[in-house]
Amino acid sequence: MKKATALLAAASAAALTATGATAQTQDELVKAFSGEWFVFAPAFRSGSSECRIVLDSQMNAQATGCGTPLVGLGRWRIENSQIRFLDAAESELAVMGGNQQRITGTLSDSGQGLIVERAQGDGASIAISNALARHKCYFLGFTQDCASPEALSPPMPSAEDPAKGRVEILVNLNVRNQPRRDAPVVGILDKGLVITLDYCTSASDGVWCRAIFGTETGWLAKTALRQNEWPIVTYRNTTKTP
Repeated sequence: MKKATALLAAASAAALTATGATAQTQDELVKAFSGEWFVFAPAFRSGSSECRIVLDSQMNAQATGCGTPLVGLGRWRIENSQIRFLDAAESELAVMGGNQQRITGTLSDSGQGLIVERAQGDGASIAISNALARHKCYFLGFTQDCASPEALSPPMPSAEDPAKGRVEILVNLNVRNQPRRDAPVVGILDKGLVITLDYCTSASDGVWCRAIFGTETGWLAKTALRQNEWPIVTYRNTTKTP
């Protein structure tokens, strides 16, 4: 059985980084991260429209079309270079880090991963869409075979039935400490490894899933660009045992 490259300890949410600034003041960060955001994962919707979040410079926050707990969002603040989502009573809902296009973190009550993006995403979705237009399909790992609908289907991790979260790694895959393509790489999974995922969500650039490695967690993108050109599936559901 191939082993995963050892995972390094990493913070649960990276510090905020505003493009073009090296030493950002609080006011600069507030300006950079204010405005309209979206959660594209269907699980966070209250209806058919995307969950929409507006953060203003007075540190008020408003959520529209969002389910629990984001429906209760009322305030936000920047503390220790991280964004904190708060309800009207200023109880913490989520802690987020990232950049001006995508912030990620976890819900404080459940530990579920949360991906919040600008309307156009973080750019990765455009690059993948353009590659799909050229090549007409996702390729299966390192091969030139088009991935089947089954290979493209998202994993469905379940605490009651962990086998539903098993996947086979199809490439040498970076594990990141957050579901962002600019997040630090904390390890590499070897091609052929079978692992069990504990949570999956979706973003503008596709499915991201989380796995537990000892005392650490890491995030895996299900789709990627090979050599910045070929759209690929990086893992697929499997009945194999780890």
